[in-house]
Amino acid sequence: MNITKLYIIGNGFDLWHDIPSSYWQFKEFVRNHDRDLLDTVDNYLPAGNDWSDLESALGEIDADGIIDDLGHFMSSYGTDDWSESGHHDFQYEVDRLVQCLSARLRLRFGQWIRQLPIPTLATARQRLQTIDPSARFLTFNYTATLRDLYDVPDAHVLHIHGRADLLDCDLVLGHAWNPLERKSLNSRPDIEDIDTRLIEANDILDAYFSSTFKPSAELIQIHRPFFERLSRLEEVVVLGHSLSEVDAAYFKALLAIPSVAAARWQVACRSNDDADNKQARLLELGVQATNIVVSSWADV
Repeated sequence: MNITKLYIIGNGFDLWHDIPSSYWQFKEFVRNHDRDLLDTVDNYLPAGNDWSDLESALGEIDADGIIDDLGHFMSSYGTDDWSESGHHDFQYEVDRLVQCLSARLRLRFGQWIRQLPIPTLATARQRLQTIDPSARFLTFNYTATLRDLYDVPDAHVLHIHGRADLLDCDLVLGHAWNPLERKSLNSRPDIEDIDTRLIEANDILDAYFSSTFKPSAELIQIHRPFFERLSRLEEVVVLGHSLSEVDAAYFKALLAIPSVAAARWQVACRSNDDADNKQARLLELGVQATNIVVSSWADV
């Protein structure tokens, strides 16, 4: 079967269907269930007041702030109350904090995603009338909205970052800074002069950057058959994806396919400003201006 149409689905799609899936709503979930995590994110990640930049903020952790705030656990070796038993207190506290911002954050994120209410045909306030279930869908959402509300077969949908309805499925949440291209915190000219406890803490923070990195290239390779089936594509419809840099690798992989690059790209927009921003992002990603069509959600 020739696949001629691809939908790219982002969180705006779920929001349009009244699913409370914005990052500020995740923040409220964390506020109600884990105040320590809430404070840690707000103190050390530049996620914004509404956490709208949470994913990219994972790659901009305030390492200096962490070292400064936890420095009192690194007592001087010369103090009267120094004890060998406290040699790892500082590293332990750094590790505890970064685990909060990685494993614990992902745990809470999964708990939140899996309790989101998905509308049904009977409860949905609005539906798009032109969704073609026979097309293919690349969704960055974790929810089963396409299946439950539009009867799209699971075989037609690639949940590139995981599925919330599969309890044993890891949900991908992360930043786009490749740790292999990032300078280690211990890459410094005075490394031989600094405290070994600080060196170990820097190693912990370096490991954090790797553990919170979104492995886009690996995911693209794993799902290579999905991309290869798009060789005769004619139309791409973008519904609710921000086209942000954190997912740029996926769009570049798509546009490396000649038929996708030559296809008509229709993007649903909420306003004129949204249309200008998304058109600019598509141009930056490599879509030809003549191939871009912006439209309102009502006209998709």
